[in-house]
Order: sequence, then structure tokens, then C-alpha cells
Amino acid sequence: MVLKPVKIILSIIASLVFLITIAVLTAYFLIDPNNYKSEIVAAVKEKTGKELNLIGGLKLSVFPWLGVSTGQMTLSNSAGFQGQDFATLEASDIKLNLIPLLTQKIDVNRIVLKGLVLNLEKNALGVNSWDSLVPIKTLEQATPAIINNDEEKIEVKGLAVLVVGGVTIENAQINWRDQSARNSLFFRDINLNVDSFAFNKPVVLNLTGLVTKPDNPYKAAIQFNSQFIVSENLEIFAFNNSELQATIRTDNIADEPLLATLAVANMLLNKSTQTLKVSGLKLVADDIVGSADFSGSYLDEHYAIQGPVILSSFNPREVMARLGIKIPELQDKQALTQSALHFNLSATDNTLDLQELNLSIDNSQINGFVRLLSFVEPAITIKLAADHFDVDRYLPSAKNHATSKWISPVVAMALSSYALPSDLLSKLNIDGQLSLASLKLNGLTLNDYQLSLNTSNGLINAQQSAKVFYQGVYSGHLGVDLRNSKALLALEEKITHVNVESLLKDSKSKFQMTGLVDASLQLKGQGQSIDELKSSVTGDIHFLFKDAEIKGFNLQAMLDRVHVSSDAIDPAQANHDLTRFSSFSGNSVLANGIIYTNDLVATTATLHIKGKGGFDLNTEKLDYKLQAQLIKAAATATSVEQFYDTPISMAVTGSLSQPNYALDVSALLTEKNKAKITAFVDKNKEKIDSIVNKIDQKIGPGVGDLLKGLFGKH
Repeated sequence: MVLKPVKIILSIIASLVFLITIAVLTAYFLIDPNNYKSEIVAAVKEKTGKELNLIGGLKLSVFPWLGVSTGQMTLSNSAGFQGQDFATLEASDIKLNLIPLLTQKIDVNRIVLKGLVLNLEKNALGVNSWDSLVPIKTLEQATPAIINNDEEKIEVKGLAVLVVGGVTIENAQINWRDQSARNSLFFRDINLNVDSFAFNKPVVLNLTGLVTKPDNPYKAAIQFNSQFIVSENLEIFAFNNSELQATIRTDNIADEPLLATLAVANMLLNKSTQTLKVSGLKLVADDIVGSADFSGSYLDEHYAIQGPVILSSFNPREVMARLGIKIPELQDKQALTQSALHFNLSATDNTLDLQELNLSIDNSQINGFVRLLSFVEPAITIKLAADHFDVDRYLPSAKNHATSKWISPVVAMALSSYALPSDLLSKLNIDGQLSLASLKLNGLTLNDYQLSLNTSNGLINAQQSAKVFYQGVYSGHLGVDLRNSKALLALEEKITHVNVESLLKDSKSKFQMTGLVDASLQLKGQGQSIDELKSSVTGDIHFLFKDAEIKGFNLQAMLDRVHVSSDAIDPAQANHDLTRFSSFSGNSVLANGIIYTNDLVATTATLHIKGKGGFDLNTEKLDYKLQAQLIKAAATATSVEQFYDTPISMAVTGSLSQPNYALDVSALLTEKNKAKITAFVDKNKEKIDSIVNKIDQKIGPGVGDLLKGLFGKH
């Protein structure tokens, strides 16, 4: 529980006092304790397994105060730990009043420890350097019952009449190293002052010190004040009006320090019922104000606490700036300027449960719960719901970063999986559900959005859906396999009856098109990095557009211009810069960064189009070859004569934002034109044959045959 680290440190200090007490008791029977240092060292070795080195002298006082003052001493570390001593002490002083012992009172003068240094360590196997110390037992536990002549047991009151004049620890230092977690924390310049102590009476405690962490620019000067009461039977501990102040600074003296204060009005620990109650807890750090009330239980080193936690409204930007955390300029300058949090906490030594969670981020409200089922093997259950959330507001500003290409929700999640270390993702066990009334991502709005996320044993499965997506429906699935050295990804996406014009507009595309689209894709790839993944992606893409209009070119007008004179073109049609398709479909294959389509089919009121080609995802270049077949229709008063069976070749190049359309004019010969040419050749047969023969004689044989083939003569 929360008091366990304090208990460890107090136990260690008590052990040191115990060692000094050995010297005191020894001195009681000896005139000069310095002559018996070897015996004292041997006794400590027997009890603790550690080497005691009494460097300074021992000074004895006998009456009325039995006590000893020591000089410098060291206590060695256990085998398997760093070479530093477990503890060093510059000087100490402890005295016991002899006269009150006659009335079963233990009256200790002020205990003074100067220059104490503790090197606490946990090795890679999880063994603590203090495990070999003698456990401190209460006098009541250690003192046997006294039997009188009637063989009745008379219990000694023990510590019920203990009085301590005070405790002073000057210029102490505690170094904590956890080799198993590769973590260290140093407490320096510790000064502790405890007023005169007696059971059931308030005792004032004051503590100051400096907390630092290696390879961390932050250091905190702390000051702790409290008033505590201990019951006679050592079962009830009460702390009142406790306050911990921390002034956090960085190595840069120009940075303004951050002042944080943690205050607790009342804390009551009852060992007999093994319960804990904390009321009036308040945290103030800059404009962050948090409050909480806890109750808990403690049984066989397993604890459980519960209670409400409230963080009042604060500005995250300002807090991060004070902590030296730099954030890039975001697309919305007002993003991350307001946040608040409320939840009911329920925690044990191995679980954490945040129930009735209510989080506000700017103008978004998020509700639900977060549950950590195990600290040893992290298993997390999340269920959150929000009214709306605009992801784009929190993305870097375009002027400081290259404008990103539009990507779909599943592709965005696939790429983001590379932002976290793969070994961390492999260890996660998450069962998550997220519901949003509205989600904005990459300019697109997904209404009634649902996300289901499951990760376990290196496998990630994420299902996304939007029941309202530009008048249609969206769904997507991502699967990631992290069990091999290279992550294997598989994704599927599908849109149904989506309004193309609105979709393109919100995605900031310059390509202009209307209509409804049904589309799906199935992709897979493998790689240790995003670039390696992109180069390996393969898959299938299917699409069908209905009642579509592609703006920016008029295919019918292009055909008319190359077939008739400009004065025969209908002006209304010529100025109508679009092409209408009743349907537009294709099945594509993605490989090597290029989308290949071999069965592109489109139909207009007058054309049936087939084609094939590719779109390069890296360069965004188009390269399609189309064959258009004109639907037979008679000429009318407002339209020119239509083509019949002759196919029309067409090339589409350029990019999606600036496509180029080009017709193969040599193929634009109608059946009627061919008939006119045949009649002309038949009428002038003799002249043509004469010209061909002359060319054959002057240029050489074979040319005449070529010209005859051109005019249909063999």
C-alpha cells in the first residue's frame, strides 16, 4: 500500500537505532566500550550478516541518562549488490533515562543521527539489500510474560509508556536503485525533525529534502509537514493536516519553477481492522486542482482502495509548457486549452479500475471506464463513448509540416501501429470499445462511429464502422501479426452508396466528380518499417460508380469537334464541361505501388467504354487506355450524325487533380466516310492505278502495293 515505502525506510532507520542500542546496552556493563568494538562488530555480524565498521569513538554516559554517542560508522552491503556500503553514519546520539525504568517507563532523550546515507537496492533477481536485517519487533512481542508465585501470567505493558524526547536526522541521503527495472531515485539533503513523542498525543513532524533522478533534467525540493498520533497498542495511526510541497526545477536556471502542493486533511490507518481512510486530499499544481477521498483495506500485504477523484478544469498547453514539454504548432491554435477529469477510483496491488470516467478535452466530452486487470501482464479493458471528436485539430499545422496525403481510417491506424515499439505492442492485452457520435479524421466526417480493438499475444484486430458516411455506410478491419520479426498487416475496407462529391470535397481533392459509389479493398503487406510495408503491399480493389458526372471535360463534345465543323456544334452542349456516366466500374490489383485495372467499364447515354491502365500511388500519375464504342443513333435536328461500330481510342494521363484526355483522331472514321472514300476510288480507278504505277517505277516495287492496300485495292 501507499505506506509501504515509508515503512521500509522507518524499519531500516529503526534497525540502525537497534544497532546503536546494542552499543548502549554493552556500555552499561563496560567502562570503556571502545575496548570492545570487536565484540560489538561480531554481534552485529551474527544478527545481520553485515560488517559493521566503527571508525569513530564511542562515548558513554551513565547517570541519570544511560546513553552512547558514536562517531563515524559504516555497515557493509550484502553479497550480490553494489560495492557501496549499505549504510554510513557520521555521528549519532541516543540516551535512556534510568530512573523511569523503575516504574516501567521508557524515557528516551532526543535521538540524533547525523550524515546518514542509505543505499537501498533491488538486484536483477528481485532481492532487496535490506532483507538480511533483523526484523524490528515491538517490545510487547519480544518480552516474555513474567510468572509470579501463583503461576499467574502478568503481561508487561511494554511500549504503552514509551516517551521519546524527539528524533532529529540531519543531512541524510537515501539512494534507491532497482536493477530489475533499471530505475533509480535519489533523496538528498534530508532533514527530519520529530517533536517529543508520547502515545495518544499529537506529534509534529517536519521533513525537507531534494529528489533527483539520473538522466532527468527535473529535480524537486520537497517539504513535508504533518501532525500524527499513535495509539498505545500501536494499532491506530492518525495523520492530520498533512502537506507536501514540491518545488520542481530544471537544469536551466532560466526556467520558472513549478510549485505543487499535496494536502491531506485526515488519514487514519487502523491495523486491527486493516483499514485506511483518507479525506480532504487536495492537489494544486499551477492551474491544476485535484481532489479526492479514499477508503481502503489491507490484508496479508494485499490492499484495496476506492474513492472519487476530481481534476478541475485546466489548460494542458500551459501545463506542458511549464514542464518543458514542447508541442508542435497544431492546426487549431485553441486545441488543448481546456481539460477536466472525474472518475471513481478502485485499485488493488495488481489492478486499477477507473469507473464513471468523465473526461473533457476542449469541446469534446468522453465517458466510460478504463480497467487494468493486471500490472504483471498488462490486461486492459476500455469502454468509452463521446459526443464528437475532431482528430485534425490536434495534428501538426500544415505550414510546419508537409501536407499529408489523404488516408482512410484503417490505413491511418495501420501506419500509426509503427509509432509504438513492436515489443510493447506484443505484450499488450487490450479489449477496447469506442463509440463516437461524430469523428473527424483527415477532413472526413464519420457519424455514428464504432471502434472495436482487441490485442493479445502479438495479434491486433481492429474493427471500425460508420453507419452514416456521406449518405452511405463505411466499414473497415485491420489485422496485425507481430509474432515474427516483420509485422504482417492485412486490412479490408468497404463503402456503400457514398456521395462522391461530398467525399471529394471534404478530402480536399481537386478532382471533381458526382454520383454514388460502392467500393471495397483487401490489402496485405509486411515490413519492419512504413517504407518497407508500402513497397510490399498487394491486394484487390473493386469499385462501382452510379449516375456519375466527371467534371472538367466533355467527352461527347471532344468527339464532335474532331468530326464536324465548329459551327455545327450545339453551344449549350459545348459549354457543359462534364461527362455523365450511368455506370463506371472496375476491378483492380495493387502491386509495387501501382493500381492496375484491366476491366474498366463505363457507360454513357451514347458510349460504351472499356479500358485498362494504372495509377501510381507514389507519383499520383494516371496512365489509362480506353476504347469507346458509340451507341448507334440516327442524326436529329440538334445533334450530328453519331459513330457506329468504329472504336474510338482515348488516353487518360496526368494526375487526379489535373487529368489529361486525348483522342486518337486516326480512328475517327465513320462507316459513311468509308463509303464516300470507296465511291471516290471506284470513280477514279484508272487515274489512281496510273499514279500508283508511276510511283512504283520511280521509287521501287512494293510501294504501289502499299498504296493499293490503303485505298482498298489488292
